[in-house]
Amino acid sequence: MIRYLIKNNFKLMFRNTWSVAVMLLGPILVIAVLSSAFSELMKSYEGVDEFTVGYRIQEATETNVMIETAKVAREEAGILFYEYPEGEIKDIMEKNGLAGFVEFLDDTYVVYKSADYEVEGITLEYFMNKVMNAGVNVSLQLQEQTDIVLPVEELEFMPAVDSIDYYGIIYIVYFCWCGMICATGVLSNEKKYGIVRRFQVSNISESQNFLGKFIPITLTVTVGMAIATVITVLLYDIHWGNPLLSMFIVFMMIIAGNALGMMLYNISDSLVITIIIQFTIVWFMGFFGGSFETYMFSSISDTLKHLSPIYHGNRALIELSCMGESNYVTSAVLYSVAITVVCSMIAILAGYIRKRGRT
Repeated sequence: MIRYLIKNNFKLMFRNTWSVAVMLLGPILVIAVLSSAFSELMKSYEGVDEFTVGYRIQEATETNVMIETAKVAREEAGILFYEYPEGEIKDIMEKNGLAGFVEFLDDTYVVYKSADYEVEGITLEYFMNKVMNAGVNVSLQLQEQTDIVLPVEELEFMPAVDSIDYYGIIYIVYFCWCGMICATGVLSNEKKYGIVRRFQVSNISESQNFLGKFIPITLTVTVGMAIATVITVLLYDIHWGNPLLSMFIVFMMIIAGNALGMMLYNISDSLVITIIIQFTIVWFMGFFGGSFETYMFSSISDTLKHLSPIYHGNRALIELSCMGESNYVTSAVLYSVAITVVCSMIAILAGYIRKRGRT
């Protein structure tokens, strides 16, 4: 009997082709627009090439120590220092096209930056700050040292993700949670032709009735998301890390989203209310989970982020894409399983109560 229900509900779903088309074309169009719109925001920083700066020193022992320190470190930093003992600093910078100028005084220094070389100026300022701090620490040892080793600290970081990869992944996730839109053909036709009343006098259990809708909806959304993913990969060269694991995470979220939708429908008994409530819930989960503002740049508290299943899914998939592994895979799957189980049980119970109330 359940096979008959699944087959019949597939037919009802594809009578409403616009809802299926929305699930297929929606992510493709949104990914195209947002990945382009936010490409500059997520562009990776690129280091500057070698550049030239001038300097001037006074005859002072401590200042000589500082400039010697800078000369040793400059080769690694890609900064060329040329001495200009005389002349107006502004005129020297303009005439020689210098990115900056350093004036060494008795016990300190002054950095001049050119407005035409903003990034180089920031680099020079940072360089001088770090090198001079190191120079003070080694000033008593310079007479004996031939090499100066600057302190290096290694930090853990996530490799850069460009906007195409980011939005190409997270909007597949977002639309997974909106899969109930594919059920409009089934649920609207049930009301239109009085199919629900026929089920009430049949020997179909509420769990069979639930699975008869849940399975075709899930399969339809899964196929639609698979097609959308393949198209976006071919069009935009989106990089999915660990494809099998990524597909499993996406599939689990499709199941969770459909279970949530079925629960809302069996409670409200209204397709309109179901769509409104589910889309509102998904919007807030996406807002906290990085669907609109990237979770890397988001100022929302971590507590709110971790309450959103979309955050766990997004973070797991993005980290799989750029690092090949993620600590959020387990939480993303467990979150989806918990939502699926709880919402399915409530949906079946609500359907059973409504059926008993109508008989």
